[in-house]
This record gives sequence, C-alpha cells and structure tokens, in this order.
Amino acid sequence: MRKFLAILFLAAAIFFGWSFKYTYSTKLQEPDIDKELKKVATKSYLESKIKNALETKNLDEAQSYISLAKYLNINIDKELLQEYQKEQKPMAAALRSVKDFAKGFISGKSSNSASLSGSVVSDFTIVGDLRDTYIEGSKYLNSEPYDKFLLNISLIGLAITASSYASFGATAPVKTGVSIIKSGYKSGKLSKGFIKILDKKLSKSVNLKLLKKADFSSFAKMKQSSKIVAKSINPKPLEALLKQLNRVNKNTSLSDSVKLLKYVKSEKDLAKLVKLSNKYKKGTLAVFKTLGKRVLRAGKVVVKYSVKFMLNIAGFVLSVIGFLVSLSILIKKRNYAI
Repeated sequence: MRKFLAILFLAAAIFFGWSFKYTYSTKLQEPDIDKELKKVATKSYLESKIKNALETKNLDEAQSYISLAKYLNINIDKELLQEYQKEQKPMAAALRSVKDFAKGFISGKSSNSASLSGSVVSDFTIVGDLRDTYIEGSKYLNSEPYDKFLLNISLIGLAITASSYASFGATAPVKTGVSIIKSGYKSGKLSKGFIKILDKKLSKSVNLKLLKKADFSSFAKMKQSSKIVAKSINPKPLEALLKQLNRVNKNTSLSDSVKLLKYVKSEKDLAKLVKLSNKYKKGTLAVFKTLGKRVLRAGKVVVKYSVKFMLNIAGFVLSVIGFLVSLSILIKKRNYAI
C-alpha cells in the first residue's frame, strides 16, 4: 500500500511539472520610454537644450531635440525655431561647413555632420581607406607599432569599394557602415565592448599576412598592390552589422550615427538602437542624451498564469494532503498492530 501511495504521489508531481509548463506564459515587457521621456523632456528642458546647441553651433543636436519635441507634441518657442532655421540657410551653412568638411576629408576625423561628410566622401572616393592603409600598413611592414583595428577596417573599406564599383553601387550602404565605424573609432566614440566584437569579426575577414606581399615603398605602388590584397578580403562577417549602422544613419544622420555608437556595447545593443531609431527617427540622439544608457536596458519578464494553472496547483496540494493523510493512517495501523 505504501509503495502504491508513493507511486501515486510521484505521478502527481510529474503531472504537476508537465501542467506547469503548459499553463503559464512569459512575455518580455519593454520599458516605457515615452513615459520616462515625458517626465524629463519638458518644454523648458528641451528649449534649454536647443538653445545650448545653437550657441555652440551644434545644429545636429539642435535638430534632434526639435524632432523629439515634435514627437512629444511640445511646442517650442518660435524665436528658437527661427534662429535654428536661420543657421540652416544655404550661405550660413556653407561658410560654416567648408572648413569642417575639408578637415574631415583630410584627416578622416569628425566632430560634426560637415566633417563627417568630408570623412565619408574621402572613404567613398577610396582616398580615406588608401590613406589609412598606407599609414598603418607601412608601420606594420616595418615592424613598427601600428593600429591594427584601423588597418583592418580600412582594408575592409577598400574591398567593399572595389565590389561597389563592380556592383554599380549595390554595396554602398555597407560602405557607409564602414565609414561610420572608422569615424567613430577615430573620434573615440566606440565603446571597448563594441571594439572587441568588431575585432573578432575583422579577424575572420582580414588576413594581414597577405600585406607582406604588398609594396608600400610609395603611395602609388601601395595603391596598386592594395587592390590585389583587397580581392582576398571577405567582408561578409561584418555585412549584417554594417547594414544595421546604415539603417541608423538613414533614420537619423551621419553625425548622429557616430555619436550614438558610444552607447553600443554589444550586438543586442545595436539591434535595440536600430529599433529605437525606427521609432524616434532624427530625435533618437536626443532620447539617448535625455535618458542615457537605460534606454537600452533589458525589459522585465512578466509571467501570466491561466485559471487552469491555478487549478493544477490546487490539485497538487490536495494530492500532497491526501498522501500525508494516507501515510498517517498507515503508521497508526502499524502501531496498533505492534
């Protein structure tokens, strides 16, 4: 009898475990970013940020806060908007941008949209990638300290540029992603975690030993031999990531894409950034500057239990009680028998 009760108890426990699995559900509840934004991004807060951005001639940032205000249905002071529009006039923008554009084109570094545009143009015209490959590649061949990350990403850029010409620009979005990474790296915007991820992917794409066959004795010879090296490079391990960055660029701007990289520490962070940029568009940077890294925090798991689940709990409890009562009766009978 005791064995029978023990088997019955075990069966009840197994049934409970099975029913538990199929009578409840879990769902990841994302944080309510809009609710948090409304607490912080008030009219006075946004106008203050826009004013500061205009005073420092940071028009990209001003535009982001204006876009966020529009998303939140907050009416910004008309004088501030007029001041922003005045700065956006062709002549004012041209005078302000020429110097920054040239700086970005020559150095590859970026501090605003104009310098980033110069950096991207130099990369798209292969000048930027050739420049960085020549500088870092020469150091590598001479066994001098060199920037491995910059050399690898420049070689990827050369390979993608070559395939872009062959595919009539089909790989241009991927090339934009390379330029964003390079500008972010040179400007110190890449997080250590994201650099580590990129390094792993670059190691699968580039074999630096092949450079030893290249001639870097002059820029002209390097340009010719680098074409041969570029053909052996496989950018596929990076393509998905580069396309995501291009999506962020399309939703925001080149300058904002670079600035947003500092919040990305993992591929999950990048996926969330893409999702948020799809929602907030040009206001994305303002969202991150307002709420910080918690914008990318994981949502909480919400567990929902069905009525059936609760009935199974009750049944399990009753089976345990029944088992204990039966066991108590058996013990009493045994004591009486003794």
